[in-house]
Amino acid sequence: MPVVMARDLEETASSSEDEEVVSQEDHPCIMWTGGCRRIPVLVFHAEAILTKDNNIRVIGERYHLSYKIVRTDSRLVRSILTAHGFHEVHPSSTDYNLMWTGSHLKPFLLRTLSEAQKVNHFPR
Repeated sequence: MPVVMARDLEETASSSEDEEVVSQEDHPCIMWTGGCRRIPVLVFHAEAILTKDNNIRVIGERYHLSYKIVRTDSRLVRSILTAHGFHEVHPSSTDYNLMWTGSHLKPFLLRTLSEAQKVNHFPR
């Protein structure tokens, strides 16, 4: 609960100018972790597929987040990512933030990932 308490403290201590900044940070799809809430973690909401909520979609669009799906057909994953504003890139592209794969990756591919690129931990 320290995150909730810190958020409440920020909201009560902020002025009218700061409220806009706090509202951008406290987005329903971003959970802040680590010391002083500096590490963002994306939280995906399944209901985003049905609601088509633009507030949820803006996260992927604002930060130009992209994904690729390799060697699998994951319609649910594709729908959730698209509902959160991610756009899909070609399977051979190296410009992506998230790769969802249906098989284990070769070690050389894992070594080429940048800090901003993530893969699913449990293929298939």
